[in-house]
Amino acid sequence: EIRNNRSNMLPRVISFGYVDYELSTKKRTATCKTCKKRISDGDATTSNFVRFEEYQMNKSITNEPQQPSISQFLDTRAGQYSMNHPQQKAITNALLRDLIIGCNLPLSIVENKSFRHFLTVVDSKYSPICRRTMTSKIEDLAAEKHLMLKTQLSQTDHVSVTVDIWSDRKMRGFLGITVHWIQKGIERLEVKSKLLAFERFKGSHTGERICEKFEAVCDEYNIKDKLDYIISDNAANMRKAFTVCFPTDQGEEPDDNHRLDDPELWHDLPLEDQETVGASLGKKHRLQCFAHTLQLVVRDGLTETKVASPALSKLSKLSSLLHTSTTLKDVFEAEFGERKSIPASVITRWNSTVRQVKAVLQCEHLKLCAILEKAGHKKLLFTIREWNLLKEMVDILKPFEEATDLTQGEKIVTISAVVPSVLSLNHHLEKLKPQVRFLNGLVSSLQASLNKRFLGIFINPVYLKAAALDPAFSLLWVEHHVLFCRCYLDVFSDLILENDVQTSPALQLSHYLHIADGQNALLFWAMNMHTLPSLFNVATRVLAVPACSAPVERVFSYGGIILRPHRAQMTDRVLASLVFLTKRHYNY
Repeated sequence: EIRNNRSNMLPRVISFGYVDYELSTKKRTATCKTCKKRISDGDATTSNFVRFEEYQMNKSITNEPQQPSISQFLDTRAGQYSMNHPQQKAITNALLRDLIIGCNLPLSIVENKSFRHFLTVVDSKYSPICRRTMTSKIEDLAAEKHLMLKTQLSQTDHVSVTVDIWSDRKMRGFLGITVHWIQKGIERLEVKSKLLAFERFKGSHTGERICEKFEAVCDEYNIKDKLDYIISDNAANMRKAFTVCFPTDQGEEPDDNHRLDDPELWHDLPLEDQETVGASLGKKHRLQCFAHTLQLVVRDGLTETKVASPALSKLSKLSSLLHTSTTLKDVFEAEFGERKSIPASVITRWNSTVRQVKAVLQCEHLKLCAILEKAGHKKLLFTIREWNLLKEMVDILKPFEEATDLTQGEKIVTISAVVPSVLSLNHHLEKLKPQVRFLNGLVSSLQASLNKRFLGIFINPVYLKAAALDPAFSLLWVEHHVLFCRCYLDVFSDLILENDVQTSPALQLSHYLHIADGQNALLFWAMNMHTLPSLFNVATRVLAVPACSAPVERVFSYGGIILRPHRAQMTDRVLASLVFLTKRHYNY
């Protein structure tokens, strides 16, 4: 009797996916909603009704996406979009591009029960996808963008790159390369900045291995013969990979970049290895990262200025306390506001010391001392002399901060500001000498380091050409005791004659200097590409070079944001694809 009652009941699997159910002697029959076939089975079983194809098209919310259960199959609903339906594809693509990539949501959200319920409210016909499918779509989209970038690069004649190596929180190494060029339109010019590669870099980070990996990327995108300049930081391995790999032509004026760091760093690369690595990639030019070198100048100055050490030490301890002591933090915020804080000074972060000093000076001196004394930190009280010393330090270092920020853009011309910035900083320091009260040593140390580390920019012609061919600067920055205008005009004339013997370079240059009056470089050259054709070719080539490696550093910052602590299990392949697909580099 119990068996007869069970056979008369409509099984859940049949109620889910079938219609026209009939029960006869020892036989069940029903019509599949999806394929419209008539299915039959015994009165005691339903195995014929559990059909995988129909399950794939009608599955719904699941709590165990890796291995779907029968209960999940039974709970799905009919009438959903097929996987090829336009609305199904549109929602899936929006999830990928807007939420996973744009909002940096974790991949696991597509399997979250609450999120899937949200999707049913948005569109009850949408069939949620699993994490594995989303991962596959990410890799497919990354491959598509790689092909698009290859097409773009095939249409340009000259490019420059920034290169650096980064390690994530799992200590996995990645090689990052960004590529830069000026794209010519009918009536406009645009600085292009794209992520060329973000690839896993295993093993030791030697110059030879960096060179080998870099060469593989250049071959993949076919840019080896188009490559003009390589911008990297001043680390020894980067200098080996690019300064040694790309030596200057015999007979040319040697680049003075060896002044940037200790020459002894070069001695561990044998001469025969230098020749082998150098021949592998041809003769290109490595440029120092302007922002990194400027940071080294500031570090040199602060290291040599012992009089500022006590005040900076107190400031560092105060910043640390505000990030570790909740009691002091509460009192500090109650007095100066909840959004008030003093950032930590990080040796690898540009301008962090200046910003730390500026932050503490925004607090009222007497109130800050009262808070510290009340909290039992009398040793951190700033004397009036130390407070005035910090104010003077900001006045000295503020132009260095401004110069760094000026040369870190990606979509604007930056290299043209290098020479004017260095000359302006030197003039700033010279002017301060009779005015400073406490930090005469800092001014002298900064000026000495500035002259030592940036002497090479007056030898390397790319910096001079860029500054002169940017109408915002033209030759206004040239001082007779630094450079002679006539010599500079001869350099340009010789270069232009090599490219265009049918026009008068002297006339073009003279006309340019006459009409250049502080205009935007991209707008100016877009308007004058036909009237100044020879200068235009030189300008678009040199002005596309980035002044520093900030573009690739931003890529690493985004990688750190993606790989948050609770996402440390993300594979390096998925991380690389997500970084490559950031909206910072691609507009969908």
